Amino acid sequence: MSNTSLLQVRTSAEDKEKASAILEKLGTNLSAVVNMMIKQIILTEGIPFEVKMNHPVYTKTEAIKEVQATMAFEGMELTEEEMQILYAYKNGEASGEELRKRIMGEVR
Repeated sequence: MSNTSLLQVRTSAEDKEKASAILEKLGTNLSAVVNMMIKQIILTEGIPFEVKMNHPVYTKTEAIKEVQATMAFEGMELTEEEMQILYAYKNGEASGEELRKRIMGEVR
């Protein structure tokens, strides 16, 4: 090989084993993939894959309106109180467990 340099990367043993097993099935190895990624960084002058925060597709209001519309489509109109419960859940003011207990209490 021409002028090469050693690159050390720290990762969990479990992640390394899982990735190595997958790459072996693909006929390659971690070293080759890291070199491919480095070449892509140089070619694209950036990270060669999308890096972003996982933002929800809908706003809280849109998500609740979708639930409301779905329920209405099934002939089950939500009351104003039920809408407030959904908003409390989406705003983190009520847990799923609290809502489950309330719903199960009403069913019984």
